[in-house]
Amino acid sequence: MAESALSLKYTDLQLLVGLFLGYNPDPTTWSGYNIAPASWSEGQTLEVDRYIQAGIRQFYYPPAVEGVDPGYEWSFLNPITTLETESAYTTGSLAVVSGTCTLTGGTWPAWAATHGTLIIDETEYSITTRDGDTQLTVVGDDVTAAQDGWSLGHAGYQDMPDDFGRVIGDLHFEASVYAQSITVVSEHRILTLLQRDNVTGRPRHAALRFKAAASTVGQRQEIVFWPKPNDDYTLTYRYEAFVGKLVPATTQYPLGGMKYSEVIVESCLAVAEQRANDERGIHWEAFTRLLRTAVQQDRKAGARYFGAMSSGEATHVDPRRHSLQSSYDYTYNGDLIS
Repeated sequence: MAESALSLKYTDLQLLVGLFLGYNPDPTTWSGYNIAPASWSEGQTLEVDRYIQAGIRQFYYPPAVEGVDPGYEWSFLNPITTLETESAYTTGSLAVVSGTCTLTGGTWPAWAATHGTLIIDETEYSITTRDGDTQLTVVGDDVTAAQDGWSLGHAGYQDMPDDFGRVIGDLHFEASVYAQSITVVSEHRILTLLQRDNVTGRPRHAALRFKAAASTVGQRQEIVFWPKPNDDYTLTYRYEAFVGKLVPATTQYPLGGMKYSEVIVESCLAVAEQRANDERGIHWEAFTRLLRTAVQQDRKAGARYFGAMSSGEATHVDPRRHSLQSSYDYTYNGDLIS
């Protein structure tokens, strides 16, 4: 599908910010707006890029101004996606010699070493490495035999997408499953349930938590289910998406489409105005005016303001309690109250 001719892309923003800064391009080198003008130095090109990226961030996560609620969320930053749960793996025949586990007639899942535990005759073995599609190494040289009664258990938690911010609402099964939605609760609640009943089944609750930060990438999140999934379910959910920077060769169009192009332009110019001239002038005024109108348009399109997120969650009924009993568990600010 072709992009609207009225949509502005990265090089359009580059030209407008450059002109504001007085970096007039040589028309003979600005052919088709595909490259930065040769008359700009590397420093000038990088400066313009910094203002554009900051302006995009300011638009995606707008400041609180008159007529715009703090923390307003654009509807186009809350996409819908799916998640495939992982369950225990049991396909194939297993032979184990001195901790080396060779599989015939199957393929070890990619998550085997990071989220898996090998269970042989009800004994659990920690996996050190996934050496290939058909070979694992487990802790314990005494594991030596041809084994029939085995399974590769999944830990019950898995990584969320790199751009994941938070779940908005519940996670939903496919319509054919006819199951109740999975509600998002606190990690404390999930750990309490797992401690009480570390079972597998159709998930009823889930929690999100941050993983330890890696040195080469930003911090990521993972989801923990209770009960641990007993099948490979396809879940649908809406989430807050973190957006990458604009890159002319790959992601040259800002999100939001053509109707927000002028708001984005003024946001980028307002950043340049403030950082280059140390002032908030006509472009800041234009940005906030257009922003108020854009927010009203987005609300009409169905966006909702969810407010501040807290650690509290709704009342929870223990699934083991009989419906006629009057004693239930509650959570308040993440603490279990029986």
